[in-house]
Amino acid sequence: MQIFGLVGEKGSGKQTFVNFIKQIASSYSPRNDKGEVLKIRQVRFSDILAETLIMWDIPITRANLQKLALMMSETFGQTALAKAAKFSVEGDTADIVIFDGVRREAEARLVRSFKNSTLIYITAGQKLRYQRLKTRSEKVGEVGLTFEQFLKEEKSKAEKDIPQISKKADIKIENNGTLEEFKAKIQKLNMIS
Repeated sequence: MQIFGLVGEKGSGKQTFVNFIKQIASSYSPRNDKGEVLKIRQVRFSDILAETLIMWDIPITRANLQKLALMMSETFGQTALAKAAKFSVEGDTADIVIFDGVRREAEARLVRSFKNSTLIYITAGQKLRYQRLKTRSEKVGEVGLTFEQFLKEEKSKAEKDIPQISKKADIKIENNGTLEEFKAKIQKLNMIS
């Protein structure tokens, strides 16, 4: 099993990375040792939080996700979210597991706890990431997000560890160009073995 941990600011291209790895894997030959298409499992830390918000009928906004993550950490310890993510993949038969949205030291340690792991930092310029967020509107509140609100969110407690964790990454990918340039950088890394 290959393990990838994706660190990156919001709008840097983490989901695009995952989508492209899935695309590469679907055409990869030879396939896994059983001759099957490589199985990829994406574990988004934000999805674990979003499921909790859904159960409580609370809107899935970036602010609510951040508040919940902080509350979990303060109440149950810094490793709470990492433990939930680890539990979700125990016994998984995927060939590749991608932990998407590593934002805390405990999550980086989780990635490193696996034998065949790679921590990847994906980044892009602030204004470009802001434009991407406004365009994709993945979470409630991103449509009308002002640049000032974006900058404020960048400084939130939930985002504060990203610069430190990014320094420990095995690979850094700058995603300031076109989609094709980003894909070429990913392909050049030849990460699927």
